[in-house]
Amino acid sequence: MVEFLLLVAGLAGLWFGSEVLMRGAMSLSDRFAASDALFGMLVLAIGTDLPELFVAVDASLGSLRGEDLSGIVIGSAVGSSIGQFGLVFGTAGFIGFQAMRHRYLARHAVFLIGSIIALGLFSLDGRISRAEGIGLILFYAAYLFVLLRGREASPDIFQSSTKKGSLKAWVLLAIGLVILWASARLTVDSAVEFAALVGLSNIAVSAIIIGIGSSLPEVSVSFMALLKKRGALSVGNLMGSNVLDTLLVPGLAAVISPLFVPRAVLIIELPVLLLITASVLVFLYVSRRGIHKAEAAFLLTTYVVYVAVRLTDPALGSVHA
Repeated sequence: MVEFLLLVAGLAGLWFGSEVLMRGAMSLSDRFAASDALFGMLVLAIGTDLPELFVAVDASLGSLRGEDLSGIVIGSAVGSSIGQFGLVFGTAGFIGFQAMRHRYLARHAVFLIGSIIALGLFSLDGRISRAEGIGLILFYAAYLFVLLRGREASPDIFQSSTKKGSLKAWVLLAIGLVILWASARLTVDSAVEFAALVGLSNIAVSAIIIGIGSSLPEVSVSFMALLKKRGALSVGNLMGSNVLDTLLVPGLAAVISPLFVPRAVLIIELPVLLLITASVLVFLYVSRRGIHKAEAAFLLTTYVVYVAVRLTDPALGSVHA
């Protein structure tokens, strides 16, 4: 029970730290004007994915010390991606996401689907090497390049920015980073202990519990954006976050310490992520409806079935998976 409470405390710290950091980041970025979608894919996606990045880095450093925590890295990254498209789109979709412009379909499909395929190919031998980690990072760099090159207008500087406001924003950034670092340490340590206590693998606990917990910033941003009639901001945030989770998070972790990928990831996590991602792309860019109640129910049901399979199948959820 204590281990679970510590895990919850760590996840709460990740959420609070990301909120503090995002306040600083958004304050600094207010001097630049960009489309909601671009802002969501760049600033919000990176900011709300810091919990996954901190967890991955801390777990990889733990692997360097002799304890294999690859399951924590892969589980939190892929589990968060499944949660963001299945759980967040599935719940926020009941408010409604409008259909997006078709001309953006190819760009998003290349990186959203391509990142899953790249991660799967590098994981086929059960290991992501440092060289393969660099490859994933370069793929993410290409994604950023395409986003910035394809922006519709150059950013403008707002005259309202002040030196005092900037200083406060930098202080918030520093505080947020410290909270995230401490919370990541607590989350990783308690997740390992909780997994051993309940007889589940690190990846099962990370994919479900840490995956949901680290998706809380995206949940908050998505509902707030939809209520303010700025759905493109939410869509951009979720898409940018998923590309980052499947490329930068495992890539950076593998550069620190090569990752050992459980076979269950290839059998369960990546196929589920591919299904949900393809469905979201079809709903948003091919269908004229966008994501509303029927589409949201499908995504949410898929996520619930995934969680149920992960928790009930001993061949996938045991410590030997």
